[in-house]
Amino acid sequence: MRRLLPFLCCLPLLHAEDALPGHSDHGEAFNEGPRQAAVLLDGCGKVNFPVTTGNGEARKFFNQGVAQFHGFWFYEAERSFRQALKLDPGMAMGYWGCSLANVNNEKRAAEFIAEATKRRDSASAREKLWIAAWQKFYGDLKKEKKLRYMDLIKDLEGIVHEHPEDVEAKALLAWTIWKSKDGGVAMVSRESVDALLREVLAKEPMHPAHHYRIHLWDEGKAARGVDSAAACGPSAPTIAHMWHMPGHIYGKLGRHEDAAWHQEASSRVDHGHIARTGIRPDQIHNYAHNQEWLVRTFREQGRAGEAMALARNMVEVPRHPKSNTLENPKHVASHGRTRLIETLLKFEKWDEVISLEGSRWLDPADIDLHEIVRLRSTGVAAYFLADWTRLESCLAELGKLRNKIGDKEPGVDEQGKKLPDARQLVKQAKAELAALVAMNKDADGKEIAKLLDEAKDTPAERLVRYHLKRGDKEKAVEVAGKLPQDAMGLAVRVDVLAAAGKTGSAKKHFETLGKRGAAMDRDLAISARMDALAVELGFPKEWRLAPEVRKDVGKRPEMATMGPLLWEPTESRNFHLADVEGTMHGLSGLRGKPVVVVFYLGSDCVHCMEQLTDFAKRAEEFAKRGIELVAIGSEEPMGLRKTADKSKSGGLLLLADPDLKVFKDWGCYDDFEEKPLHGTFLIDGSGRMRWMEISYDPFQDAGFLLNEADRLLKF
Repeated sequence: MRRLLPFLCCLPLLHAEDALPGHSDHGEAFNEGPRQAAVLLDGCGKVNFPVTTGNGEARKFFNQGVAQFHGFWFYEAERSFRQALKLDPGMAMGYWGCSLANVNNEKRAAEFIAEATKRRDSASAREKLWIAAWQKFYGDLKKEKKLRYMDLIKDLEGIVHEHPEDVEAKALLAWTIWKSKDGGVAMVSRESVDALLREVLAKEPMHPAHHYRIHLWDEGKAARGVDSAAACGPSAPTIAHMWHMPGHIYGKLGRHEDAAWHQEASSRVDHGHIARTGIRPDQIHNYAHNQEWLVRTFREQGRAGEAMALARNMVEVPRHPKSNTLENPKHVASHGRTRLIETLLKFEKWDEVISLEGSRWLDPADIDLHEIVRLRSTGVAAYFLADWTRLESCLAELGKLRNKIGDKEPGVDEQGKKLPDARQLVKQAKAELAALVAMNKDADGKEIAKLLDEAKDTPAERLVRYHLKRGDKEKAVEVAGKLPQDAMGLAVRVDVLAAAGKTGSAKKHFETLGKRGAAMDRDLAISARMDALAVELGFPKEWRLAPEVRKDVGKRPEMATMGPLLWEPTESRNFHLADVEGTMHGLSGLRGKPVVVVFYLGSDCVHCMEQLTDFAKRAEEFAKRGIELVAIGSEEPMGLRKTADKSKSGGLLLLADPDLKVFKDWGCYDDFEEKPLHGTFLIDGSGRMRWMEISYDPFQDAGFLLNEADRLLKF
């Protein structure tokens, strides 16, 4: 972890009361979000949003924050706005920017805009319009969201009418009209929003508003967004999500090669950012979404090996009890596990599905949704391997799980949206496995068909196989007609049509497969079947065609320059610090052993002492795993004795860092307020950072970190 940039001055004190150690002096909203400095980055987007400030650098950071917002890089946008405030504490629009960046956290957004409102007297007349619009939107969170969005649209239209030359007003109006669907406001005319965005792009052709045009058209007429798909990444090449977005357009148009290129570029840019800053992947908005989409895009091309490698890499990513859990299906941990199983099933890797049981890739999870997937996938693989005992065992276990679930209503995620209904999912899983058991026993065909109908969510490529097994070729052909026109969908369709004797139709789809299956892995079972069918149907044995060269994709950088494809742990920094006796210790001296390093804020920090006590109680459990425990305090070496007495921290090596050098080196320092922060890290035996948290509060779940160490150190 490295510190990004030193600073010149502090934010103004907003609250007189004393803050807890590690907490902001400026209020609760400032506790969360970035606490380390921003730097000016090349490639965030061409934005010019005039603000009142006498500090030219603050103006640059403000513009950078708006550009980062346009790329949905919200965490970094807030960092840039905070940096602007560091340089000009009186800039009211800096607080407005922090509110803008917290679109997904209305409580914090409301607190930030309240601070902007306090300073509106120093703002220009134009800036007052922006502040007033956001204050109205967040001022009464109990008001119906639909009405709040309608008011915001009206207020932004007012700014556009009063300042018709204001490009940012038009861009943010277009974004608001699109975003207001979250509040139930229907978009009456996409053409009118497109016209608004074209005004923006006419004035600044490489404005990051290309992002919004993609969102505008990817839900319908995707071809309308091809020009913005080509320009989106180059308009803000430092922001991973801007490379991801063109994949929406290309995927809808069946241009899977172009979609894959952009999704891979997005992944590489994210991983490059992680390598530079040392942050956890889950701290990047949309990281999980970008990664799981790339897995699916690889699958569409038949690139099974790369899809599996990426899904496994997602499983390797550190978990966090708040932001990366198996319980939340939108988190990277859950996506990685699910996408890996889906990929193995899709490409008929039956032995590998079975081998997942008890492996590091499928650690035990007492979570209904994941247990349903595990048992169902294992049962399906068992069927194709003719392991009838395992199949019936999985079906019986699903029955027990259904009884355990009972009538339990599905929970909700952090946005309050309902999670998938385990009752329905287990019912469908049971129906599929019951159908497989019945087929093995040559049961009545109508009963099997009924069970397969109940298993509504069974992927079409599996249903096709089942109907062929039953001898119902017409039904298999009917289901195959619903398969997507990607490489795997086309291959399965050709396979089924040929088996059903429909040679003419098989040839027609094989011609398309030659183009869309160009990148399909050659070691797949379906590839071998296509190689054989190519000869039967009169195609060359080498049926894969070279990708079409397109001229409408824009200028693309070399992929390798954008960053690594897969997430990798970053290297930790060394330290040399004294213990209570004055003996010096360094992380390099512990090389070969995993180490947990805790940064605490002195013996007077009550929560710090509670944290050290918790870790000390588990010191023996850590020791059994060969893990050393080190605690670094912001105190003189003699103060360590008091810490040891108050926290009963036997089993921990206590070290002193009174000048905060190591705190700063490891990022456990608030650059904006110039004060130390709490930090907890897991370093593996080769010095790589496997898990970390830097926060205003100490991490107090030693049990979680112990279990996570067990999991992570297997990789």
